[in-house]
Amino acid sequence: MSHQTARGPVLESRIHRAADAYLEEFYESGRSRQEGEEMARVNLTKAQVRGFETLAKSTPRFSEIINYIKNQAGKEARGKDQWVRVAPGLLSQLEDIEAKAKELGEGDPEKTLLLKLKLARGWAGQVVTHYLFSKAQQEAAGGQQWS
Repeated sequence: MSHQTARGPVLESRIHRAADAYLEEFYESGRSRQEGEEMARVNLTKAQVRGFETLAKSTPRFSEIINYIKNQAGKEARGKDQWVRVAPGLLSQLEDIEAKAKELGEGDPEKTLLLKLKLARGWAGQVVTHYLFSKAQQEAAGGQQWS
């Protein structure tokens, strides 16, 4: 059972630790790095990626993160196809995050929602950090993309 405060449900420290451990595993697997590098490779602007990060870190609903990615991809279907190219990988990783949140949430919908947001926010930070690092390396190499 989740604990309640005047501000809402609170996750137990053991669940926080398990979520943090999952984010570390995700980071170490290189999956968030691959998505950040892909965002740089398709030449998303820093403003586009920061918009994604801002939404992920501020929304109260996990589904808004998914909807944002799909919306960005849908808006450019006939354009540069930048978001169209990165959306499948991002959405796949969010599916994995949602599955882990359900596991850690132990069947409690409030815990699961909090976990989905905690994990998605941590993951988004990882992706954006790798994007920014990749962009910096591209710029340092004179605009040349690197692998």
